[in-house]
Amino acid sequence: MYETISTASTPDTLHTTQAPISGSTLVPPLILLVDDKPEELRWLNQLLQPDFRLALAHNGQTGLQRAQALQPDLVLLDIGLPDMDGYALCRLLKADPLTCAVPVLFLSAHNSPERRIQGLGLGAVDFISKPFHPEEVLARVRVHLRLAAQIRQPTVDETAATAPVRNPDELLVQAAAQYIRAHLSETPSVAQIARQVGLHEKRLLALFREHLGQTISGFIRDERVSTGQRLLADTAMSVQEIAFTVGFGNPGNFATSFRESTGMSPQAYRQGLREQGGPASALGGDAENEKVAPQADQC
Repeated sequence: MYETISTASTPDTLHTTQAPISGSTLVPPLILLVDDKPEELRWLNQLLQPDFRLALAHNGQTGLQRAQALQPDLVLLDIGLPDMDGYALCRLLKADPLTCAVPVLFLSAHNSPERRIQGLGLGAVDFISKPFHPEEVLARVRVHLRLAAQIRQPTVDETAATAPVRNPDELLVQAAAQYIRAHLSETPSVAQIARQVGLHEKRLLALFREHLGQTISGFIRDERVSTGQRLLADTAMSVQEIAFTVGFGNPGNFATSFRESTGMSPQAYRQGLREQGGPASALGGDAENEKVAPQADQC
C-alpha cells in the first residue's frame, strides 16, 4: 500500500514523501484528488491507495498549489468546488507550463452532454459520472496514465524543473485574458469572465488593475484594436467585417477606437502597410466597403 499525502502538509514536506511505503523500487504514479466532499475523498482514497500515491485538496486554490508543487501524474477533479468550480481550475492548470501536460479527469454528478463538452473543451481528457463505479474509475485512471506516459516527451521533466512556479493570481489573470481573446466578438461581461475563472467580480477587477495596470474594459478595447490591426494587415476583410469580428457594434465605433489607439484610421493603417510592401499590399480589399462614417464610441 502507498501513502496518502495530506493537505495539512506543506509543499516542501510533500516533495520528500514520494517513495512507496511498501519499499518497492518502482515509484507508483501520483494522483491529485481535488474534492470538497470528505466522504468522496475517503471512497477514492480507499479505491486508489493500494496502487497509487495520492495527494488531497479540498478546494480549487489548494488544488492549484498542490499541482504546481507536486506535478502529479494525473488529477481527479470535482466540478462543484467551494471557491472556484472545477472548470476554472482546469483552465488554470492548462495555462501553467508546470501542469499543462497533466491529464485532468472530471468527476461530476451532472452527466449532460453540455457539461461533458465544456470540460473536454477546456483540455480535460475524460469525464467520470457520479455515482462512481469502482472498476470504471480504475480502468479510466489506468488508461490515461498509460497514454500520458506514452506521449510524455523526454524534455518534460527538464522543463518542469526549470519553469518557475507561477503566482496563482497571474494565472487567473492569464486565464481571464485568454477567455476574453477567445470571445471578443461576443462582448463578454465582467460577470461572465469572473464566472469562467471562479472569482468574484471585484476580485477580478482588482487583479487586472494590479497585474495589467488597466481595467477589464480597457483590456478588451486594446485587444479589439490589436486584433483589428492583425486582420487589417493579414486579410482582405473589409473594415466593416473586421469591426464585427472583433466585437464592435458598427464600423464607426471601431474606427474611433482604432484612431484613439494608433493615431490613424483603419484605412490609413492598411494603406500604410501597402505602401511599405507589407502583407496587406498583396491582399487588396474593397475600398468602398472600407469607407465608414465616424460615430461616437459606445463601447
